[in-house]
Amino acid sequence: MPHPNPNLRRAPVQQRSADRLARILDACAGLLDEIGYEQLSTRDVALRAEVPIGSVYRFFSNKRALVDALALRNLDLYAERITDRLASIPADDWRGAIDAVLDEYLAMKRTVPGF
Repeated sequence: MPHPNPNLRRAPVQQRSADRLARILDACAGLLDEIGYEQLSTRDVALRAEVPIGSVYRFFSNKRALVDALALRNLDLYAERITDRLASIPADDWRGAIDAVLDEYLAMKRTVPGF
């Protein structure tokens, strides 16, 4: 079975590696918000995450794969949050469902780095 994130070269096995991967993605998100995609570099991500550059390349082949992995992480979070919100909305309330989807998108755009 393939790893749920196809952008990863190698899936973390130990918790320590999973934590390192999360730090890399968090650093990428912060830098994207601050300097944008064009100025983003894997070296800056490694510095911000306080990991060796080899750790970034252990998980990602390049900057695009790193940003794609961040986008997938954000999409998964968005789907979880939408699912939670929709659970409390009656099935026949399509306007309420649309409002919830849009409200959650705007909330995440404002509060989740790199979204």
